[in-house]
Amino acid sequence: MSLEELRDLIIVIWGILGIVFLAVAIVLGIVVGISARGLIGTVQSLLRDDVQPAVRSARQTVDSIRGTTSFVADTAVAPVIRLYGIVSGIRRFLSVLTGFGKRRGR
Repeated sequence: MSLEELRDLIIVIWGILGIVFLAVAIVLGIVVGISARGLIGTVQSLLRDDVQPAVRSARQTVDSIRGTTSFVADTAVAPVIRLYGIVSGIRRFLSVLTGFGKRRGR
């Protein structure tokens, strides 16, 4: 076998291997694409079936907490503030009436 024939044989083998590797890469790409599409479908169904009800429940809980804080503010905090305002007004009235609240000049 001469050097030219060996060179031609290596070129042919290299070409055949290139075609085989290209075919394997194409098949592998198709398999990965199909797998990714299936995975995306699974994730979408998981989000639709499992995550959305949890988010809906969390929203209902937040709305319930808002209602509770509004109720507490109306029934507990507002009367305390009103009572404090009345007491403060009475103290000011008494200090003006008795003169104890005034600062005396030098």
